[in-house]
Amino acid sequence: MEQAILALLGVIVTLILYLDRGRRQDIAQLRTEIAQLRQDIAQLRTEMNDGFKQVNNRFEQVNNRIDKLNVRIDTLSNTVMQLGYRVGRLDGRAEEAEIPQPSPT
Repeated sequence: MEQAILALLGVIVTLILYLDRGRRQDIAQLRTEIAQLRQDIAQLRTEMNDGFKQVNNRFEQVNNRIDKLNVRIDTLSNTVMQLGYRVGRLDGRAEEAEIPQPSPT
């Protein structure tokens, strides 16, 4: 009976050591995977930051173009308004010229 107990105890200890070794290997593998994930996340973060910088630069370019377009539209508006004013003055002159003068009878 004592030999059976000792044999069973030996099997239990062997099984515990085997499972512990497997657990340690799993933990080591998880640590390497976590380290790789951290590197991947750091790389993704730098790529995203670079992408955001490119998008911000593009927005700045678009805003600069919009500002230039607004200046051009303002210039065009002023030119059209001046032209309208000048044409209005010319129309006024033309109307004055078309007014028939009373003929002396």
